[in-house]
Amino acid sequence: MPLAPAPRLLAWSARLWFLAALIGQWTFAGFILAFFTPPLLNGDPAALNHKPHITGYVAGDAMGNAQLLLHVYAGALVSLVGALQLVPALRRRWPRLHRWLGRAFLAVAALATANGFYLTWVRGSQLNLPSAVSISINGALILLFVALAWRSARRRDFSAHRVHALRAYLLVNGVWFLRIGLMLAAVAFAPLGVSLSYDGAVFLGVSFLSWVAPLACLQLYLAAERSPRPRLQYGVAGFFTLLALLTAAGSLAAYLLMWRPYL
Repeated sequence: MPLAPAPRLLAWSARLWFLAALIGQWTFAGFILAFFTPPLLNGDPAALNHKPHITGYVAGDAMGNAQLLLHVYAGALVSLVGALQLVPALRRRWPRLHRWLGRAFLAVAALATANGFYLTWVRGSQLNLPSAVSISINGALILLFVALAWRSARRRDFSAHRVHALRAYLLVNGVWFLRIGLMLAAVAFAPLGVSLSYDGAVFLGVSFLSWVAPLACLQLYLAAERSPRPRLQYGVAGFFTLLALLTAAGSLAAYLLMWRPYL
């Protein structure tokens, strides 16, 4: 039975945002692979420092360097695989592939998160304490929703699994949301002369919003999806259409200003 106009528009707005996010996340993953792989294949890991890092390649720090590479490659993998898990056709036609990709996504997400804790609190890769706290809360929530998504899937509670997996997917992409958020903040605040320095209020605000805002938007969508009120569904559909445009604009700006110059 076809959906009514409001629920159908709501669903299409979510697909539009997902398409913008898919392109942006895969571009980010492609940059990671294109930037990090050639220096490693050429035996020149010091070239990784051509792009600024909080703590990049450090000669003699074998453990720290290995953890850095593990983190960035795991991040690229979850960006590529996580998006595929949201494609309904894949779940319907190849359920076994969906299950195995889901297991891989959850396992790698947990590994990358634990590895991120090491980089932040053991290696000391921090811009400042507030941003490190923000990243750590994000990481703790990733581990929570990875565990809940895994448990609900094993219990075959697919309704709960969908919600927990969506939350884990959004939280894992917090570093990507941070980058596009900074680009959008630069456009919004730079004309006002507001600083985007790492210890400034705007940067710290974007740091927390990079994981708070996606969770809030998901909760809004789920509420509209369950609601019988067409007005709410139309409103949220319009909001998600705007989010899709902002996501595309932020991703394009991140590619042009943050990634392409180093390729």
